[in-house]
Amino acid sequence: MSFPVFRHTISRFRELLKEDGQKVSQLIKYDPVIAYLIFQEVNKPCGKVEITNFSQMVNYLGTKKIEEIIIQRDLFLESEDLYIWVYGILSAEISALISEKFSHIHRDEAFFAGLLPCLGLLFMINEFPRYRSIIHFLVKLPLEDRVFIETKTFGTNHIETLKRNIICPPFKEVVNILNKMFPEDGTKDIKTAVPPRGSTLQSCYDLALLSDLSAYGAQALMFPSVIDNRELFLELAKRYFRIKESDSLEILQSAMDRFISIAQEFNVIEEIQFSTETVYELKKFKFETKNPVFANMVKNLFEENAKDRNIFIYGERAVGKRLLAAALYTDDNNPRREKPFVMIFCDIEEETLEEEFFGIKEGYLGKKGKRGVLKNAEGGTLVIKEFDSMPRSFQDKLEKAIKTGKVYRVGDINPFDFPDVKFILVGKDDIRIKAAQGEFSSSLIKLLNPFFLKIPPLRERREDVFYIAGEIVKKYNLNIEDKLSQPEIIEKLKTEPFPNNLRDLKRFLFLLYIQRLLKS
Repeated sequence: MSFPVFRHTISRFRELLKEDGQKVSQLIKYDPVIAYLIFQEVNKPCGKVEITNFSQMVNYLGTKKIEEIIIQRDLFLESEDLYIWVYGILSAEISALISEKFSHIHRDEAFFAGLLPCLGLLFMINEFPRYRSIIHFLVKLPLEDRVFIETKTFGTNHIETLKRNIICPPFKEVVNILNKMFPEDGTKDIKTAVPPRGSTLQSCYDLALLSDLSAYGAQALMFPSVIDNRELFLELAKRYFRIKESDSLEILQSAMDRFISIAQEFNVIEEIQFSTETVYELKKFKFETKNPVFANMVKNLFEENAKDRNIFIYGERAVGKRLLAAALYTDDNNPRREKPFVMIFCDIEEETLEEEFFGIKEGYLGKKGKRGVLKNAEGGTLVIKEFDSMPRSFQDKLEKAIKTGKVYRVGDINPFDFPDVKFILVGKDDIRIKAAQGEFSSSLIKLLNPFFLKIPPLRERREDVFYIAGEIVKKYNLNIEDKLSQPEIIEKLKTEPFPNNLRDLKRFLFLLYIQRLLKS
Protein backbone atom coordinates (compact mmCIF):
# COMPACT_ATOMS: atom_id res chain seq x y z
CA MET A 1 0.00 0.00 0.00
CA SER A 2 1.38 3.40 -0.98
CA PHE A 3 0.98 6.12 1.62
CA PRO A 4 1.20 9.83 0.72
CA VAL A 5 4.45 11.65 1.41
CA PHE A 6 5.30 15.33 1.15
CA ARG A 7 6.99 16.40 -2.07
CA HIS A 8 9.19 19.00 -0.36
CA THR A 9 10.64 16.45 2.08
CA ILE A 10 11.27 13.75 -0.53
CA SER A 11 12.90 16.27 -2.87
CA ARG A 12 15.26 17.34 -0.11
CA PHE A 13 16.03 13.73 0.88
CA ARG A 14 16.94 12.88 -2.72
CA GLU A 15 19.28 15.86 -2.86
CA LEU A 16 20.97 14.87 0.38
CA LEU A 17 21.43 11.24 -0.67
CA LYS A 18 23.78 12.56 -3.33
CA GLU A 19 25.43 15.18 -1.13
CA ASP A 20 25.38 14.24 2.56
CA GLY A 21 24.12 10.84 3.68
CA GLN A 22 24.75 11.70 7.32
CA LYS A 23 22.35 14.62 7.16
CA VAL A 24 19.63 12.38 5.76
CA SER A 25 19.76 10.33 8.97
CA GLN A 26 19.20 13.52 10.96
CA LEU A 27 16.25 14.72 8.87
CA ILE A 28 14.57 11.45 7.88
CA LYS A 29 12.00 11.64 10.68
CA TYR A 30 10.61 14.90 9.30
CA ASP A 31 8.38 13.15 6.79
CA PRO A 32 5.78 11.32 8.91
CA VAL A 33 5.23 8.46 6.45
CA ILE A 34 8.96 7.90 5.81
CA ALA A 35 9.53 7.85 9.59
CA TYR A 36 6.71 5.30 9.87
CA LEU A 37 8.04 3.11 7.04
CA ILE A 38 11.54 3.05 8.50
CA PHE A 39 10.22 2.26 11.95
CA GLN A 40 8.09 -0.60 10.57
CA GLU A 41 11.00 -1.95 8.51
CA VAL A 42 13.33 -2.10 11.50
CA ASN A 43 10.84 -3.24 14.14
CA LYS A 44 9.05 -6.03 12.32
CA PRO A 45 6.73 -8.03 14.63
CA CYS A 46 8.57 -11.26 13.89
CA GLY A 47 12.00 -9.71 14.31
CA LYS A 48 14.31 -9.70 17.32
CA VAL A 49 15.25 -6.03 17.00
CA GLU A 50 13.42 -3.18 18.75
CA ILE A 51 15.01 0.18 17.96
CA THR A 52 13.26 3.52 18.45
CA ASN A 53 16.26 5.82 17.93
CA PHE A 54 16.09 7.18 14.37
CA SER A 55 19.87 7.41 13.92
CA GLN A 56 20.24 3.80 14.99
CA MET A 57 17.42 2.76 12.66
CA VAL A 58 19.09 4.45 9.71
CA ASN A 59 22.43 2.83 10.55
CA TYR A 60 20.74 -0.55 10.94
CA LEU A 61 19.05 -0.36 7.52
CA GLY A 62 21.95 1.21 5.67
CA THR A 63 22.00 3.95 3.05
CA LYS A 64 20.89 1.73 0.17
CA LYS A 65 17.73 0.60 1.94
CA ILE A 66 16.89 4.16 2.98
CA GLU A 67 17.39 5.29 -0.62
CA GLU A 68 15.15 2.49 -1.84
CA ILE A 69 12.36 3.51 0.57
CA ILE A 70 12.61 7.12 -0.58
CA ILE A 71 12.84 6.40 -4.33
CA GLN A 72 9.80 4.10 -4.23
CA ARG A 73 7.47 6.89 -3.15
CA ASP A 74 5.01 7.85 -5.89
CA LEU A 75 2.06 9.40 -4.03
CA PHE A 76 2.75 13.02 -3.15
CA LEU A 77 1.09 15.73 -1.11
CA GLU A 78 1.55 19.17 -2.61
CA SER A 79 2.04 22.68 -1.25
CA GLU A 80 -1.69 23.14 -0.51
CA ASP A 81 -1.37 20.27 1.97
CA LEU A 82 1.59 21.84 3.74
CA TYR A 83 -0.48 22.63 6.84
CA ILE A 84 -0.76 18.86 7.51
CA TRP A 85 3.03 18.68 7.67
CA VAL A 86 3.16 21.78 9.90
CA TYR A 87 0.68 20.13 12.26
CA GLY A 88 2.66 16.88 12.41
CA ILE A 89 6.11 18.39 12.88
CA LEU A 90 5.03 20.96 15.47
CA SER A 91 3.28 18.22 17.42
CA ALA A 92 6.34 15.96 17.22
CA GLU A 93 8.72 18.71 18.36
CA ILE A 94 6.47 19.62 21.29
CA SER A 95 6.27 15.97 22.32
CA ALA A 96 10.05 15.61 22.12
CA LEU A 97 10.60 18.75 24.22
CA ILE A 98 8.23 17.53 26.93
CA SER A 99 10.00 14.16 27.00
CA GLU A 100 13.25 15.88 27.99
CA LYS A 101 11.73 16.36 31.44
CA PHE A 102 11.40 12.59 31.95
CA SER A 103 14.24 10.08 31.94
CA HIS A 104 12.07 7.06 31.05
CA ILE A 105 10.96 8.40 27.65
CA HIS A 106 13.45 8.51 24.78
CA ARG A 107 13.32 11.69 22.72
CA ASP A 108 12.78 9.87 19.41
CA GLU A 109 10.01 7.75 20.91
CA ALA A 110 8.29 10.95 22.01
CA PHE A 111 8.85 12.50 18.57
CA PHE A 112 7.15 9.53 16.88
CA ALA A 113 4.30 9.66 19.42
CA GLY A 114 3.79 13.29 18.43
CA LEU A 115 3.54 12.24 14.78
CA LEU A 116 0.72 9.75 15.43
CA PRO A 117 -2.26 12.15 15.02
CA CYS A 118 -0.78 13.37 11.72
CA LEU A 119 -0.09 9.81 10.56
CA GLY A 120 -3.70 8.95 11.31
CA LEU A 121 -4.82 11.77 8.99
CA LEU A 122 -2.53 10.51 6.21
CA PHE A 123 -3.78 6.94 6.61
CA MET A 124 -7.37 8.22 6.38
CA ILE A 125 -6.53 10.03 3.13
CA ASN A 126 -5.23 6.76 1.80
CA GLU A 127 -8.47 4.93 2.60
CA PHE A 128 -10.89 7.77 1.80
CA PRO A 129 -9.63 10.26 -0.83
CA ARG A 130 -12.50 12.69 -0.13
CA TYR A 131 -11.28 12.89 3.47
CA ARG A 132 -8.66 15.28 2.16
CA SER A 133 -11.32 17.98 1.67
CA ILE A 134 -12.10 18.15 5.40
CA ILE A 135 -8.64 17.81 6.96
CA HIS A 136 -8.11 21.58 7.11
CA PHE A 137 -11.01 21.71 9.56
CA LEU A 138 -10.31 18.51 11.50
CA VAL A 139 -6.79 19.57 12.46
CA LYS A 140 -8.34 22.36 14.54
CA LEU A 141 -10.32 19.94 16.70
CA PRO A 142 -9.46 17.91 19.81
CA LEU A 143 -8.80 14.24 19.10
CA GLU A 144 -12.07 13.11 20.69
CA ASP A 145 -14.13 15.41 18.45
CA ARG A 146 -12.17 14.25 15.43
CA VAL A 147 -12.79 10.60 16.28
CA PHE A 148 -16.52 11.26 16.70
CA ILE A 149 -16.87 13.11 13.38
CA GLU A 150 -14.76 10.61 11.44
CA THR A 151 -16.73 7.65 12.79
CA LYS A 152 -20.07 9.30 12.00
CA THR A 153 -18.93 10.20 8.50
CA PHE A 154 -16.74 7.28 7.40
CA GLY A 155 -17.59 4.46 9.80
CA THR A 156 -14.00 4.46 11.10
CA ASN A 157 -11.52 6.97 12.47
CA HIS A 158 -7.86 7.94 12.37
CA ILE A 159 -6.98 6.01 15.55
CA GLU A 160 -8.47 2.84 14.08
CA THR A 161 -6.37 3.37 10.94
CA LEU A 162 -3.32 3.68 13.19
CA LYS A 163 -4.29 0.38 14.80
CA ARG A 164 -4.56 -1.27 11.37
CA ASN A 165 -1.18 -0.02 10.21
CA ILE A 166 1.11 0.27 13.23
CA ILE A 167 1.80 -3.30 14.24
CA CYS A 168 5.23 -3.07 15.86
CA PRO A 169 6.07 -2.63 19.54
CA PRO A 170 6.10 -0.38 21.45
CA PHE A 171 3.80 1.81 19.36
CA LYS A 172 1.36 -1.00 18.77
CA GLU A 173 0.66 -0.80 22.51
CA VAL A 174 0.61 3.02 22.42
CA VAL A 175 -2.10 2.95 19.72
CA ASN A 176 -4.08 0.35 21.68
CA ILE A 177 -4.05 2.72 24.65
CA LEU A 178 -5.15 5.62 22.44
CA ASN A 179 -7.98 3.44 21.19
CA LYS A 180 -9.13 2.92 24.78
CA MET A 181 -8.76 6.62 25.56
CA PHE A 182 -10.80 7.69 22.52
CA PRO A 183 -13.60 5.20 21.77
CA GLU A 184 -15.85 5.62 18.73
CA ASP A 185 -18.53 7.58 20.60
CA GLY A 186 -16.07 10.45 20.93
CA THR A 187 -15.72 10.36 24.68
CA LYS A 188 -12.33 10.74 26.30
CA ASP A 189 -11.43 8.58 29.25
CA ILE A 190 -7.79 8.50 30.26
CA LYS A 191 -8.56 6.64 33.49
CA THR A 192 -9.79 3.51 31.70
CA ALA A 193 -6.49 3.25 29.87
CA VAL A 194 -4.27 3.69 32.96
CA PRO A 195 -2.01 0.60 33.29
CA PRO A 196 -1.55 -1.14 36.65
CA ARG A 197 1.02 0.49 38.94
CA GLY A 198 4.52 -0.72 38.03
CA SER A 199 3.32 -2.07 34.69
CA THR A 200 5.69 -2.26 31.73
CA LEU A 201 2.99 -0.38 29.80
CA GLN A 202 3.53 2.80 31.84
CA SER A 203 5.90 4.32 29.26
CA CYS A 204 3.42 3.43 26.48
CA TYR A 205 0.67 5.16 28.43
CA ASP A 206 2.84 8.26 28.83
CA LEU A 207 3.56 8.23 25.09
CA ALA A 208 -0.19 8.10 24.41
CA LEU A 209 -0.70 11.11 26.70
CA LEU A 210 2.12 12.90 24.88
CA SER A 211 0.41 12.22 21.56
CA ASP A 212 -2.80 13.85 22.78
CA LEU A 213 -1.13 16.76 24.56
CA SER A 214 1.29 17.68 21.78
CA ALA A 215 -1.59 17.86 19.27
CA TYR A 216 -3.16 20.62 21.39
CA GLY A 217 0.17 22.42 21.44
CA ALA A 218 0.45 22.31 17.65
CA GLN A 219 -3.12 23.61 17.33
CA ALA A 220 -2.36 26.43 19.78
CA LEU A 221 0.50 27.61 17.58
CA MET A 222 -1.32 27.13 14.27
CA PHE A 223 -4.72 28.53 15.26
CA PRO A 224 -4.23 31.18 17.96
CA SER A 225 -7.75 32.53 17.38
CA VAL A 226 -9.18 29.26 18.75
CA ILE A 227 -8.03 30.15 22.25
CA ASP A 228 -9.38 26.88 23.70
CA ASN A 229 -6.45 25.01 22.15
CA ARG A 230 -3.84 26.94 24.09
CA GLU A 231 -5.81 26.83 27.33
CA LEU A 232 -6.36 23.07 27.01
CA PHE A 233 -2.67 22.51 26.25
CA LEU A 234 -1.69 24.37 29.43
CA GLU A 235 -4.39 22.60 31.44
CA LEU A 236 -3.52 19.11 30.22
CA ALA A 237 0.23 19.67 30.60
CA LYS A 238 -0.46 20.25 34.31
CA ARG A 239 -2.82 17.33 34.55
CA TYR A 240 -0.84 14.74 32.59
CA PHE A 241 2.73 15.63 33.54
CA ARG A 242 2.56 18.29 36.28
CA ILE A 243 4.20 20.88 34.03
CA LYS A 244 3.64 24.43 35.25
CA GLU A 245 2.20 27.02 32.89
CA SER A 246 5.38 29.05 32.40
CA ASP A 247 7.29 25.92 31.39
CA SER A 248 4.51 24.92 28.96
CA LEU A 249 4.64 28.32 27.28
CA GLU A 250 8.41 28.00 26.99
CA ILE A 251 7.95 24.59 25.35
CA LEU A 252 5.61 26.11 22.77
CA GLN A 253 8.11 28.85 21.96
CA SER A 254 11.01 26.39 21.70
CA ALA A 255 8.96 24.10 19.45
CA MET A 256 8.21 27.02 17.15
CA ASP A 257 11.89 27.94 17.01
CA ARG A 258 12.82 24.36 16.13
CA PHE A 259 10.08 24.16 13.54
CA ILE A 260 11.19 27.34 11.79
CA SER A 261 14.71 25.94 11.55
CA ILE A 262 13.38 22.70 10.00
CA ALA A 263 11.10 24.57 7.59
CA GLN A 264 14.14 26.55 6.42
CA GLU A 265 16.06 23.30 5.94
CA PHE A 266 13.29 22.04 3.63
CA ASN A 267 12.97 25.42 1.86
CA VAL A 268 9.27 25.94 2.68
CA ILE A 269 9.44 28.69 5.28
CA GLU A 270 8.04 31.32 2.88
CA GLU A 271 5.08 29.09 1.96
CA ILE A 272 3.90 28.69 5.54
CA GLN A 273 1.24 31.22 6.42
CA PHE A 274 0.12 31.34 10.03
CA SER A 275 0.65 33.78 12.83
CA THR A 276 1.79 33.14 16.37
CA GLU A 277 1.91 36.73 17.52
CA THR A 278 -1.30 36.53 19.57
CA VAL A 279 -0.81 33.08 21.05
CA TYR A 280 0.70 34.28 24.31
CA GLU A 281 -1.48 37.35 24.88
CA LEU A 282 -3.96 37.30 27.74
CA LYS A 283 -7.43 37.09 26.27
CA LYS A 284 -10.39 38.71 27.95
CA PHE A 285 -12.93 35.97 28.30
CA LYS A 286 -16.66 36.62 28.31
CA PHE A 287 -19.51 34.55 29.66
CA GLU A 288 -22.96 35.56 28.45
CA THR A 289 -26.45 34.15 28.70
CA LYS A 290 -29.77 35.11 27.13
CA ASN A 291 -31.77 33.48 29.91
CA PRO A 292 -33.02 36.37 32.11
CA VAL A 293 -33.09 34.39 35.37
CA PHE A 294 -29.64 32.92 34.86
CA ALA A 295 -28.33 36.30 33.65
CA ASN A 296 -29.29 37.84 37.00
CA MET A 297 -27.50 35.02 38.83
CA VAL A 298 -24.36 35.60 36.74
CA LYS A 299 -24.57 39.34 37.44
CA ASN A 300 -24.65 38.65 41.18
CA LEU A 301 -21.69 36.28 40.79
CA PHE A 302 -19.53 38.93 39.13
CA GLU A 303 -20.48 41.43 41.84
CA GLU A 304 -19.35 38.99 44.54
CA ASN A 305 -16.20 38.27 42.54
CA ALA A 306 -15.42 42.01 42.53
CA LYS A 307 -15.63 41.88 46.34
CA ASP A 308 -12.85 39.28 46.27
CA ARG A 309 -15.07 36.51 47.56
CA ASN A 310 -14.33 32.82 47.04
CA ILE A 311 -16.48 31.22 44.33
CA PHE A 312 -17.88 27.73 43.81
CA ILE A 313 -19.11 26.92 40.28
CA TYR A 314 -20.81 23.62 39.63
CA GLY A 315 -22.86 21.89 36.98
CA GLU A 316 -22.84 19.08 34.43
CA ARG A 317 -19.91 18.47 32.12
CA ALA A 318 -19.30 20.92 29.28
CA VAL A 319 -21.68 23.63 30.50
CA GLY A 320 -18.95 26.31 30.51
CA LYS A 321 -17.46 26.10 34.03
CA ARG A 322 -13.88 26.57 32.79
CA LEU A 323 -14.91 29.52 30.63
CA LEU A 324 -16.75 31.16 33.53
CA ALA A 325 -13.72 30.76 35.82
CA ALA A 326 -11.53 32.44 33.19
CA ALA A 327 -14.11 35.20 32.66
CA LEU A 328 -14.18 35.92 36.40
CA TYR A 329 -10.40 36.20 36.46
CA THR A 330 -10.10 38.49 33.42
CA ASP A 331 -13.04 40.68 34.42
CA ASP A 332 -12.10 44.36 34.71
CA ASN A 333 -13.52 44.54 38.23
CA ASN A 334 -11.55 41.58 39.56
CA PRO A 335 -9.11 43.04 42.13
CA ARG A 336 -6.65 40.18 41.42
CA ARG A 337 -6.78 40.48 37.65
CA GLU A 338 -3.08 41.24 37.28
CA LYS A 339 -1.98 38.60 39.79
CA PRO A 340 -1.24 34.86 39.26
CA PHE A 341 -3.96 32.54 37.94
CA VAL A 342 -3.09 28.97 38.88
CA MET A 343 -5.03 25.73 38.43
CA ILE A 344 -4.91 22.31 40.07
CA PHE A 345 -6.99 19.14 39.73
CA CYS A 346 -8.28 17.19 42.72
CA ASP A 347 -9.02 13.85 41.08
CA ILE A 348 -5.50 12.51 41.60
CA GLU A 349 -4.10 10.29 44.35
CA GLU A 350 -3.81 12.05 47.68
CA GLU A 351 -0.02 11.75 48.05
CA THR A 352 0.52 13.48 44.70
CA LEU A 353 -2.18 16.06 45.45
CA GLU A 354 -0.49 17.03 48.71
CA GLU A 355 2.87 17.49 47.01
CA GLU A 356 1.34 19.50 44.17
CA PHE A 357 -0.80 21.63 46.49
CA PHE A 358 1.49 22.35 49.45
CA GLY A 359 4.87 21.69 47.81
CA ILE A 360 7.72 19.37 48.79
CA LYS A 361 11.01 19.95 50.56
CA GLU A 362 14.15 19.67 48.43
CA GLY A 363 15.70 16.23 48.81
CA TYR A 364 12.84 14.66 50.77
CA LEU A 365 12.85 10.97 49.79
CA GLY A 366 15.23 11.96 47.00
CA LYS A 367 12.63 14.19 45.37
CA LYS A 368 13.18 17.55 43.75
CA GLY A 369 11.89 20.50 45.74
CA LYS A 370 8.60 22.09 44.71
CA ARG A 371 6.88 25.31 45.78
CA GLY A 372 3.37 23.97 45.33
CA VAL A 373 0.45 25.68 43.60
CA LEU A 374 -0.73 27.31 46.82
CA LYS A 375 2.51 29.29 47.05
CA ASN A 376 2.60 29.89 43.28
CA ALA A 377 -0.85 31.48 43.44
CA GLU A 378 0.10 33.88 46.26
CA GLY A 379 -1.69 37.20 45.82
CA GLY A 380 -3.76 35.79 42.97
CA THR A 381 -6.36 33.16 42.19
CA LEU A 382 -6.19 29.40 42.65
CA VAL A 383 -8.70 27.39 40.61
CA ILE A 384 -9.36 23.96 42.12
CA LYS A 385 -11.04 21.72 39.57
CA GLU A 386 -13.01 18.63 40.59
CA PHE A 387 -13.18 20.21 44.04
CA ASP A 388 -16.18 18.02 44.85
CA SER A 389 -13.88 14.99 44.37
CA MET A 390 -11.17 16.18 46.77
CA PRO A 391 -10.16 13.25 49.04
CA ARG A 392 -11.75 13.62 52.45
CA SER A 393 -8.48 13.32 54.39
CA PHE A 394 -6.97 16.07 52.23
CA GLN A 395 -9.98 18.27 52.97
CA ASP A 396 -9.02 18.00 56.63
CA LYS A 397 -5.42 18.98 55.86
CA LEU A 398 -6.53 22.01 53.86
CA GLU A 399 -8.93 23.05 56.61
CA LYS A 400 -6.20 22.78 59.25
CA ALA A 401 -3.80 24.87 57.13
CA ILE A 402 -6.41 27.61 56.66
CA LYS A 403 -7.36 27.65 60.35
CA THR A 404 -3.78 27.75 61.66
CA GLY A 405 -2.49 29.97 58.90
CA LYS A 406 0.49 27.63 58.55
CA VAL A 407 1.43 25.38 55.64
CA TYR A 408 3.93 22.52 55.77
CA ARG A 409 5.59 21.35 52.58
CA VAL A 410 5.77 17.58 52.41
CA GLY A 411 8.85 16.49 54.36
CA ASP A 412 9.43 19.92 55.92
CA ILE A 413 9.20 20.74 59.65
CA ASN A 414 9.32 24.50 59.09
CA PRO A 415 5.99 25.96 57.93
CA PHE A 416 5.31 29.03 55.84
CA ASP A 417 2.38 31.40 56.29
CA PHE A 418 -0.79 30.50 54.44
CA PRO A 419 -0.66 32.71 51.34
CA ASP A 420 -3.19 35.40 50.46
CA VAL A 421 -5.15 33.45 47.85
CA LYS A 422 -8.63 33.72 46.36
CA PHE A 423 -10.25 30.38 45.50
CA ILE A 424 -12.41 29.58 42.49
CA LEU A 425 -13.69 26.08 43.15
CA VAL A 426 -15.13 24.04 40.30
CA GLY A 427 -17.05 20.78 40.44
CA LYS A 428 -19.85 18.71 39.03
CA ASP A 429 -21.90 18.26 42.21
CA ASP A 430 -23.19 20.67 44.86
CA ILE A 431 -20.83 20.18 47.80
CA ARG A 432 -23.53 21.35 50.23
CA ILE A 433 -25.61 18.29 49.33
CA LYS A 434 -22.54 16.06 49.60
CA ALA A 435 -21.81 17.56 53.03
CA ALA A 436 -25.37 16.83 54.16
CA GLN A 437 -24.82 13.23 53.08
CA GLY A 438 -21.56 13.04 55.02
CA GLU A 439 -19.45 12.91 51.84
CA PHE A 440 -17.80 16.32 52.17
CA SER A 441 -16.48 18.46 55.00
CA SER A 442 -19.15 20.97 56.05
CA SER A 443 -16.60 22.80 58.22
CA LEU A 444 -14.31 23.36 55.22
CA ILE A 445 -17.25 24.79 53.25
CA LYS A 446 -18.02 27.19 56.13
CA LEU A 447 -14.37 28.20 56.33
CA LEU A 448 -14.11 28.97 52.61
CA ASN A 449 -17.60 30.53 52.56
CA PRO A 450 -17.85 30.59 48.76
CA PHE A 451 -20.57 32.19 46.66
CA PHE A 452 -22.36 29.33 44.89
CA LEU A 453 -23.46 29.30 41.28
CA LYS A 454 -24.89 26.38 39.35
CA ILE A 455 -24.61 26.58 35.57
CA PRO A 456 -27.79 24.97 34.22
CA PRO A 457 -27.51 22.48 31.35
CA LEU A 458 -28.38 23.72 27.85
CA ARG A 459 -31.71 21.89 27.87
CA GLU A 460 -32.80 24.17 30.73
CA ARG A 461 -31.79 27.41 28.98
CA ARG A 462 -32.96 27.05 25.40
CA GLU A 463 -32.42 30.74 24.71
CA ASP A 464 -28.69 30.13 25.00
CA VAL A 465 -28.63 27.25 22.51
CA PHE A 466 -29.27 29.55 19.54
CA TYR A 467 -26.93 32.24 20.83
CA ILE A 468 -24.10 29.80 21.55
CA ALA A 469 -24.63 28.06 18.19
CA GLY A 470 -24.10 31.40 16.45
CA GLU A 471 -20.95 32.07 18.48
CA ILE A 472 -19.54 28.63 17.62
CA VAL A 473 -20.22 29.24 13.92
CA LYS A 474 -18.31 32.54 14.09
CA LYS A 475 -15.49 31.19 16.24
CA TYR A 476 -14.71 28.23 13.97
CA ASN A 477 -15.61 30.09 10.76
CA LEU A 478 -18.26 27.51 9.82
CA ASN A 479 -20.01 28.43 6.60
CA ILE A 480 -23.44 27.20 7.71
CA GLU A 481 -25.30 30.37 8.72
CA ASP A 482 -28.00 29.62 6.16
CA LYS A 483 -28.57 26.16 7.64
CA LEU A 484 -29.30 27.64 11.07
CA SER A 485 -32.43 29.26 9.63
CA GLN A 486 -33.80 26.02 8.14
CA PRO A 487 -36.94 24.71 9.93
CA GLU A 488 -35.52 21.25 10.62
CA ILE A 489 -32.34 22.70 12.14
CA ILE A 490 -34.32 25.19 14.24
CA GLU A 491 -36.48 22.34 15.50
CA LYS A 492 -33.39 20.31 16.34
CA LEU A 493 -31.91 23.19 18.35
CA LYS A 494 -35.24 23.64 20.13
CA THR A 495 -35.78 20.02 21.10
CA GLU A 496 -32.43 18.17 21.15
CA PRO A 497 -31.54 17.36 24.79
CA PHE A 498 -27.77 17.79 24.18
CA PRO A 499 -26.89 15.49 27.12
CA ASN A 500 -23.22 16.50 26.87
CA ASN A 501 -24.14 20.15 26.54
CA LEU A 502 -21.60 22.29 24.62
CA ARG A 503 -19.74 19.23 23.36
CA ASP A 504 -22.88 17.86 21.69
CA LEU A 505 -23.90 21.25 20.31
CA LYS A 506 -20.46 21.78 18.82
CA ARG A 507 -20.42 18.35 17.23
CA PHE A 508 -23.88 18.84 15.74
CA LEU A 509 -22.67 22.05 14.06
CA PHE A 510 -19.35 20.51 13.04
CA LEU A 511 -21.15 17.64 11.30
CA LEU A 512 -23.34 20.11 9.40
CA TYR A 513 -20.19 21.85 8.19
CA ILE A 514 -18.44 18.58 7.30
CA GLN A 515 -21.45 17.46 5.26
CA ARG A 516 -21.33 20.72 3.33
CA LEU A 517 -17.62 20.38 2.64
CA LEU A 518 -18.00 16.81 1.39
CA LYS A 519 -20.90 17.74 -0.89
CA SER A 520 -18.98 20.64 -2.39
